[in-house]
Amino acid sequence: MFVLEILAKIVLVGSLIGMLVIFFRKVPLLADMPKTTSVFEKRGNAWLILFRKLKEKLKNLPFLKGFSSGIFLQKILSSFRVFALKLENKTGQWLEILRKRSRENKTPEKKDDKYWEALENKNKNLPM
Repeated sequence: MFVLEILAKIVLVGSLIGMLVIFFRKVPLLADMPKTTSVFEKRGNAWLILFRKLKEKLKNLPFLKGFSSGIFLQKILSSFRVFALKLENKTGQWLEILRKRSRENKTPEKKDDKYWEALENKNKNLPM
């Protein structure tokens, strides 16, 4: 058992030394490399270029000549606002109905309720 522990420690130290040697040999090469390469720049702009080309092709379609994205956005936002107002009005009506039902369902309290007085009298009459 003792020999296995020594052997494991030797392998561990040897591996660490090997990793440090590789690391210190490669650090100068990594430092000399440029921060970004053109491959990554082209890949990042590929979606943007594709989007621009698609936008230009859509603008050239005959039925979309007079299309304005600002007016389209304005129409969508207006319809969303109308929908939100209708929804708010409907929930207000539901709340009013629920409040009305709860008022109607309340049991009227008896004003001449003698329950507690009768209970006190009953307790006074009991022998202790």
